[in-house]
Order: sequence, then C-alpha cells, then structure tokens
Amino acid sequence: MSDQSSSSLHTGGIRGTALVTGGSRGLGSAIARHLASMGWHTVICGRDPDSLDTAVKAAADDGTALHAVRADVTDEGSVAELFERLAEDAPPLGLCVNNAGNNFSRRLVSVKERPDGPPVLSPHPLEDFERVVTSLLTGTFLVGRHAAQAMLAAGTPGAIVNISSTVRRGAYGQSAYCAAKSGVEALTRTWAIELGEYGIRVSAVAPGVVDGEALRRRSEASERHAAYMADLRRHVPLRRWCDEKDVAEAVAFAADNPSVTGTVLEIDAGGLPARVLPPVGRTTGTRTTAATADLPEKAENTA
Repeated sequence: MSDQSSSSLHTGGIRGTALVTGGSRGLGSAIARHLASMGWHTVICGRDPDSLDTAVKAAADDGTALHAVRADVTDEGSVAELFERLAEDAPPLGLCVNNAGNNFSRRLVSVKERPDGPPVLSPHPLEDFERVVTSLLTGTFLVGRHAAQAMLAAGTPGAIVNISSTVRRGAYGQSAYCAAKSGVEALTRTWAIELGEYGIRVSAVAPGVVDGEALRRRSEASERHAAYMADLRRHVPLRRWCDEKDVAEAVAFAADNPSVTGTVLEIDAGGLPARVLPPVGRTTGTRTTAATADLPEKAENTA
C-alpha cells in the first residue's frame, strides 16, 4: 500500500469491502468511486504506487474515500499478499471486481502491400499475445480464486464481477484481447455454477467502446484512429459509445441483484460490428480509414 493510504483499511463500512483491480485510473477508477458512493468500503489495487496515490487523493478531493494496496494481479505471491492484507485490515470481502489488464492486440498477420514487390508480412508477436492473456485472463483467475476463498472461509455470501468485453466473440485486429475476454466469460459461467450453492454470485459486465480519457487521447493523437472510430460508431445501433458511468452502474447492479449470476451484462449501446468495411463502390485507392485499419491498440496497463 502506498504511504498516502496506508494508515488503515478499516472504516466500519456497513456494506463490507469491495475490491477493484486496476482501479487507479480510467474505468477502474470510475467503478471504484461509484461503489464507494454506494457505501462500499472500496479498495483499489495496481502496480504503480504513484498512480494509486493520485487516485486516492483525487477521490478525496471529491469527497470519496478510496483505499489503495499495491499488487500485481499477474503474480501469485503478490495476489496472496493482497488478500492477506485485506483479511487483516478491512471489513469482510463482499465484492470483487476484476478489471485490471492491458491490450497489445494486432492482426494475426498484418499485410502491407507494395507496388513493386511481394507484400510485407508482420505476424502478431507471441510476446504481446502472452502478456495480454496473462494480464486479462490469468490475473482474473488468480484474483477470483482468492476472492472466492476469502468469501468461503468467512462463510459469507458475496459477488464477483468480471469485466469482459463486447468484442469477446471476435473483432478485427484483436486476437489476444478477444481470446482473453472470451476466456473471462468462460470463467464467469463456470464459477457461477461452482459457487452458487455457497451464496456467491459471479457475473460479468461487457462494455463496448468506452468514451473516456483513453479514447479521446488516442483520437487526438491519430487522425486515422479518429476516422476509424467515427466510422465504427455509425454502425452501433444507438450511434453512441457507452461511458464509464454506464459500466460502473452495471457493476453495481450485478453486485446487488440477488438473482444475477452466471451471465454477461452487455453495456455496448447495441453492439459492435466485427469489422467496418468501406462503402460499396469505393476504390482501393481511397480506402483511407476503416477498411485499412485495425481496431485500435490499447496500450494501457492497469494490472
């Protein structure tokens, strides 16, 4: 835990402890703040102590209490230490939100055409695939396993909410991310079956594109990315992106509704196409945006 928030985790919160992994920024921070506003004793974890301190201070400025513990969800020992700390200093665990992860997806093989020779082929690096799957899938497994163990040991019911994605069924240029998020859904449904008899509910929330700081920053940095996302949004039934509040409220609903388990809540404004193609009749030479671009790479690491 960072010095900023290390004095004590115990606050006497009546709703028990809610743990949000990857909770120092972006979607994780929005989820954590929303849960805290609903009376949960909310603990965020992440690998960067400076980011954790910043999140705790920013929440405090807005009148919201967050508590931070430094942890790496991809490291079994670090996860064990996280839950040991929670058992010592925090109210009983009632909710675990598995949000941490990163994305370095690419096409399986990227093809760059050349007018004077054969195309240049660039395969998806194994290293990038493995670190995405490790952060999103292995991290969810490790934290979810410890959360279930803590709830079972205490003999108290609780909820585990895993953050999946609407693109888990497949999307252009997203091999690693889709594989990992599909695995998160499989874990969700399996755990719900295994843990239901003990009063532990397990569900997933699957956002579409989230209209947040990360999306805006990438769009401002790349005209090509902005054009692709504009094309993509026109194919969404509601013609809008979800925002962080939409997702946070879905997490809270999944945590509180006593009949929600073993399911995935889609928060995606109606769904995304797997790929956006150019209009019929557009020539190859004018394919400047959606037809030639991968879905954007998410290089953020919140694990």
